[in-house]
Amino acid sequence: MPCLEIKVAAQRLAEPATRLRTLLEKPGAAVLRRNFLAEASGQEHPELQAHLRVTAVLAVNLTDPPREPESPSSPQEETEKPQSDAAAHEPADPLSASFAKGMEVWITDGTRLTCVHADADEIAGAMAMFDAYLRLARYQPAFQRLDERILGLSFTFREGLTLGIAGQPGDAAHAVDLSFASVSAIPEIEDSRDTRFVVRFPDAGISFFHDLLRSASAWLEENSYTNILGAK
Repeated sequence: MPCLEIKVAAQRLAEPATRLRTLLEKPGAAVLRRNFLAEASGQEHPELQAHLRVTAVLAVNLTDPPREPESPSSPQEETEKPQSDAAAHEPADPLSASFAKGMEVWITDGTRLTCVHADADEIAGAMAMFDAYLRLARYQPAFQRLDERILGLSFTFREGLTLGIAGQPGDAAHAVDLSFASVSAIPEIEDSRDTRFVVRFPDAGISFFHDLLRSASAWLEENSYTNILGAK
């Protein structure tokens, strides 16, 4: 059966690649967080829960809270107000520097523990990978190729965390043409440029992590800056 494979870089990026991590690590900022621990509905997997956790996060910078955009006193003033070319093409997002929503993915292999941040807009890409897996599982030939590691699915978050679905390593014996009998096999070598560690979960981990993403996504979709203080 296919497994869930998670690759984690031991040394995270020097500069944040996500809006959430940028805000949480902003120097001199007092950050208010609202957290939600994602849950897998109807599934009890103590071993998976001990090694994998997803927390949905809303964060706001209290030192520099979001401000409502200033509205002109009249439409005529708005028309006459000069705008630079750069300002005209900038998205009007008053929350861009002071509010972020996303999730923290906590992973441990038993000896090492790491947390990787992801923005809310990245969840859709990860969900698409799991949806593709469900489609492949309906077709036995494609599912068999996935189990034999002939096919593979993966998604990489901006901070370097890679999710993958493939067959159990070493389980499938690949058929090799006899004409290649004298050719040496290519050894599986870890990339020396990336001191990562890899955690593999059994097939139950696929639906478990999929449910965690769905739970976090639903909560982030419902909540926003307007209710970070507990209005909802």
